[in-house]
Amino acid sequence: MTNPLLHKPILLLDGGLGTTLEDEHGIRFSSATPLWSSHLLIDNVGALRTVQRDFAEAGADIILTATYQASFHGFKNTRITKEDGIDREEARRYMFSAVRIAREAFNGQPGLVALSLGAYGATMVPSTEYTGQYGDMTEDDLLCFHVDRILCFVDSAEWEDIDLIATETLPRIDEVRAARRMMKKVHDKPYWISCVFPNSREELPDGTGVEELVKTMLEGERTPYAIGINCTKVHKIASLIKRFEDAANVHALELPRLVIYPDGAGGKVYDTKLQKWIGDDEGQLPWDQQVYSIIEEVAERAKWKGVIVGGCCKTRPDHIKKLAARLRELR
Repeated sequence: MTNPLLHKPILLLDGGLGTTLEDEHGIRFSSATPLWSSHLLIDNVGALRTVQRDFAEAGADIILTATYQASFHGFKNTRITKEDGIDREEARRYMFSAVRIAREAFNGQPGLVALSLGAYGATMVPSTEYTGQYGDMTEDDLLCFHVDRILCFVDSAEWEDIDLIATETLPRIDEVRAARRMMKKVHDKPYWISCVFPNSREELPDGTGVEELVKTMLEGERTPYAIGINCTKVHKIASLIKRFEDAANVHALELPRLVIYPDGAGGKVYDTKLQKWIGDDEGQLPWDQQVYSIIEEVAERAKWKGVIVGGCCKTRPDHIKKLAARLRELR
């Protein structure tokens, strides 16, 4: 049965799980924890539960599962419980637990659980979802990777607790095509595709322009419930949204919902080799104020069927709480 919350005009997403664990709970990630925030499914479930509950209590309608960087390869390379790593069946059980923990975050109240499926590059060490440099991976290779991961959930008891599929931070057009192909194999869940725009140019890291991207996202059958942008600087978002709208108009494509969850790092950027944030965020307007202004403009243009909005890296429950308060004027 479709969750009625899916029909709300504006849905509030949670924020940056991994960075909140670092900033508020003293959790440290490195090459020794190749699963990143998914590592807490193994050794610190309590901290994970606390952060996801904090986001739900801050007003999030949607909680993303702690599976963004989860992969069978990553579990195999995790040595915390066994010298030879975590095998496939045990990895499945840990990933299933992420769905239950996300659902429990709502404490019995209405809410949506989105299965987080990060880009292939998010599972690499160091991560490469901001560059799209995947070596010799082909589109068919990417399809196999994504299908293998999602199908482990499809036949599980936890599948019923999943309301949405979130394919996130995609940096390459072939991976967008792979995500579309994957979702043709999974018919009973709405999904979104969000891409990352880390460079000064308004294009994907692989050089794909917005017009080609939007066409690829929306043409054909089994189109997404939402499309958009994540893990991108907030000052880029308004212009990118307008580019998405213009591209849809050029190709006479109907826009679905918009999904945006920019980072809250201000002027800081994440160095994947150093595995830390560098720079500063002085002189920035409050993140929630910037995001609210963007949503207000989107609502005025009325091009989209609805909006999903939240935060990515460096956005904490307090950011989401402040944004929720502002959005009450529109909701």
